Amino acid sequence: MSSSSASSPAASSAARGLNRNAVLFLLLAVVSLLLAEQVATGWLAFGDRLNISRRDFNLTEIVVIVGGVMWAALAAWTSLSLFRPRPSDSMHDYFNEGGRRSPAITFVTVVMAVIGVGCILIAIQIYTGWIPLTDRVNISRRDMNPVEWIAIVLATFWGLLNLRTVLGFVRREQPAWSWAQWALFLTAVAGVVYLMSGLFDIPRSLPKGGTVLDAMPRVLELIFPGVLITLTCWLGYSLVTQEYGGPRVGKSIAGSLAARARSRDISAVQVPAGQMIRNRLSRSPGAGAIIGFVALFTFFTVATDLFLDPQSLASALTNNVTRGIVAIGTTMLMISGEFDLSVGSLLGISGLTFLGLMTGQFPPGGPRLDPITAAVLTLAFVGFLGALNGWLLIRTGIPSFIVTLATQLMLRGIPLVFIAGGANLRYVDYFDEPPYIQVSRLVLIALAVILFLVIGVIGGSVVRNRWKDLRERFTNYADSQSDFRALGRLFSGIFFGITAVIVGVLLLLLVGVAIEEIGQLSQGSSSLQISFFDLMNGRITSLPIIGTISREINLRMGVFWWLVLVVVFQFILNQTRYGNATFAVGGNAGAARAQGINVNRIKVSNYIVLALLVATAGMFDAARLQSIDALRGQGLELQVIAATVIGGALLTGGYGSIIGALLGVFIFGMMQTGLVLIGVDARLFDALIGVIILGAVIINTWSRRVKG
Repeated sequence: MSSSSASSPAASSAARGLNRNAVLFLLLAVVSLLLAEQVATGWLAFGDRLNISRRDFNLTEIVVIVGGVMWAALAAWTSLSLFRPRPSDSMHDYFNEGGRRSPAITFVTVVMAVIGVGCILIAIQIYTGWIPLTDRVNISRRDMNPVEWIAIVLATFWGLLNLRTVLGFVRREQPAWSWAQWALFLTAVAGVVYLMSGLFDIPRSLPKGGTVLDAMPRVLELIFPGVLITLTCWLGYSLVTQEYGGPRVGKSIAGSLAARARSRDISAVQVPAGQMIRNRLSRSPGAGAIIGFVALFTFFTVATDLFLDPQSLASALTNNVTRGIVAIGTTMLMISGEFDLSVGSLLGISGLTFLGLMTGQFPPGGPRLDPITAAVLTLAFVGFLGALNGWLLIRTGIPSFIVTLATQLMLRGIPLVFIAGGANLRYVDYFDEPPYIQVSRLVLIALAVILFLVIGVIGGSVVRNRWKDLRERFTNYADSQSDFRALGRLFSGIFFGITAVIVGVLLLLLVGVAIEEIGQLSQGSSSLQISFFDLMNGRITSLPIIGTISREINLRMGVFWWLVLVVVFQFILNQTRYGNATFAVGGNAGAARAQGINVNRIKVSNYIVLALLVATAGMFDAARLQSIDALRGQGLELQVIAATVIGGALLTGGYGSIIGALLGVFIFGMMQTGLVLIGVDARLFDALIGVIILGAVIINTWSRRVKG
C-alpha cells in the first residue's frame, strides 16, 4: 500500500509532463504546417525572387514546403504517442532492455540528424562564400576572416557531434542518451538567440511610418526559424530528460581497486543539462555575475552589430580600468568583513599627489620630482591613509561604514582646497613633453630573463599538469563511468595543446626581446627612453600575432596591468595563507582568532592593500588624462561596491571572488557601451544597474542556499 501511494505522485507527475509535451508537439505541428502554408501561398519568400512568378518555386522553397509538412507529420505522430503511451516506449528500456523505437525516440533521432546535416551545410556555405560573415567589401572570397574560420570550425564540430549522437542512438549506445540532452539543450539556446536577433531586426524591416502588419512577410521570415528551432529542440530535450538521471551503478565488481571504487561511487549522479548548470553555478560565489554577464553579452550582441566591433570592446575595457583595479581591493576588504566608502576621495588624492609632485604644485612650492619618485611617494602617502582607516576602525570599534564615511568627507576636502574654483591641475600647463625615463637595456635583459624563468617554471608546471590529465584520461579510459569520456579526452588534448603553444610563444617572445636588446647593446645603445605615461596607461599600438592596431581602437596599457593584477590577487586569495586568513576573518572572526590568526592585522592589511590599489588606479587615470580635478573619483565607492556585490561578495564578509568582481566590472562596461549603441537614454543607466544588482544578489543568495 505504501509503495503504491509513494509511486502515485511520481506517476501522476510524469503523466502531466507527457500530456504537456503532447500539447506542445501539436503546437509544433501547427507551426510547421503554417510555415509550409505561408511559403506555398507566397507570403514567405526564400531566395532571390526577382522577375520570378510566385507560381514558380525555387529549390529552397520546395525544400521548406516539403520539410514543413513532413515535420508537422512527425510532430503529430509523436504527440499521438504521448497521449497514448505504451509501457515499452521507455527511453530506459530502449537503451538497456532492447525496447522498441518509439515515436519519441524517432523524433529525437531525426532532430539531431537534421541539426548535424544543417551545421555541415552551413560550414560548406561559409567556406564556399555563399554565406559571408562581417563586411566583405573589396575583399576576395578566397581571403576568409577569423570570424568565418571560427564559424566553420564550430559548425563542423557541432554537426559531427550531432551525427555521432545519431549513430549512437541507432546502435543503442548508452552515452548517446547523455550526449543528446546536451546537444538539444545548447541548440535550443542557440535558437533563442536566433529568435532574439530576429526580433531586434523587425524595427529595421518596417517601412517608414509603417506597422508590423505592413511588413508581415518579412516579420514572419525573421521569427519563424527561431521559433521552430527553439520549440523543436526544447521538446526533444524534454523527451530525452524525462527519465534521465540518478546514480550510475557499475554492472561488475571486477577490475582494479580504483575501478571498483569508481563503479560504487554513488556521488556520480547523472542529472540533466539544465540541472547540472544550476549545480555548477551554486558552487560559484559569482553565479549572479556569470549569469548577468552571459545574458547581457548575448543581448547586446544580437541587439546591435556594433557591440562586437573592436572599437566598442576596447572602449568598454579602457573606460573601466580604474573601476576594475579598485574593485580588486574592495573585494579583498569585503571578504574580510569590512568595506571602505573613502575610495573615491582616495582616488582624487592619488591623482593630485602624483601630478602635483611632478609639477611642484602639491604641496605648493615644492620641488618638481621625476615620475618614478612621484609614483613611489604617492603609493606611500595613500597607503598611509589606508592604514589610518584601518587603525581608526580597530582602535575605536566603530563600524567601517561610519569610519570610512567620515574619512571620505575629510579627504575630499584636500583636492577641493588645493584645486579651487573648478580649475584643473594639468600636466601640459607646466611641461611641453611627457615625462620620459631612461631604462637601461641591461635591466630589460634581466627582466626578460626573470620573466622567462618565472613563466618557464609556472607554465611548465601547468603544461605538466595538463599532460598528466591527458595521460590519465587515456590510461583510465576503459574504466571510466562517464558518458563524456571521449569528449573529455578530446578537450583535454586540445587544452594541453593550447597551453603548450601559449607558454611556448611567451617564452619565444621573451627570447626575442633579450636577443634584440643584446643587439642594441652591441651597437652602442645602452638605454631606452620611454614615456612614463605611455608605460602606465598609453595606447597599445600593436599586439603579438594580431599585429598593428588601428588608432581608432582605444586599447590602453592600463587594461594589461588590470588583468595582471586580477591574476595576481586571484592567486593570493585562493592559493596563499593570507587569502585563507582573509576568508576566515570575514567568515567567523572568533573562530579565526581561535586558530591563531591576527584578525586586526588582516583587516588593517586589507585596508592598506585597497589604498595601494586605489593609488595605482589614480595614477593610471592621471597618466591617461594628464589632468586632475577636485571631484575626480566622486561616486566611485558605490560603483565598486556594486560591482563587487554583483560578483558575489557579501557585505557581512567571508564570501566572494576576484573573478566575480571582474565580471561585475565587465557588466558595468557592457551596460555603458551597449546602451549607447542601441540608443537607450543614458540617464537610465543607474536604474538598470540597480535592477542588475538586485537580480545578481537574488541569484547569489539562491546559489548559497542550494550549496548549503
